[in-house]
Amino acid sequence: MMRSAAAALLLAGSTIAASATEATAPRAPAGGGAKVCLLYANRIGLAGRLIRRTYPGPPNYESVARGDRPETVLVLALTKPACMAEDKTDRDGMSPAIARITEVQLAATTRDLGGIKPGRALRVTGQAFAAHTGHHHTPIIQGDVRVEPSP
Repeated sequence: MMRSAAAALLLAGSTIAASATEATAPRAPAGGGAKVCLLYANRIGLAGRLIRRTYPGPPNYESVARGDRPETVLVLALTKPACMAEDKTDRDGMSPAIARITEVQLAATTRDLGGIKPGRALRVTGQAFAAHTGHHHTPIIQGDVRVEPSP
């Protein structure tokens, strides 16, 4: 499968779950679920369990068993489902509405997260953006990630 088609499938049919506590708009997604949607324009807070997941990478982004390079990334499995509101000011159309989010790929390493190991529950803040390359494996990626103190 070509990467552009894979990205379209990712954005069209993926689900993600998160706890949204800041930077939200009062927009309910179609079909129920989370009550407010997160905004691309703001720094957002997410809570969940850190997991390490391996996906197929180049050249075809289809199967490690068939020769694609493995790409291991950190993913936050969200505590509660979330949604993203479309950024209508984005003229490139790279910030679509996403109705149900259960996982978010973190653009970070365990070192960036202060050595926190997979399996641990945590809360992070960062800047969300929609997947747009073959290296993005969840519909939403969170960059500029910072771990928040535990309550």
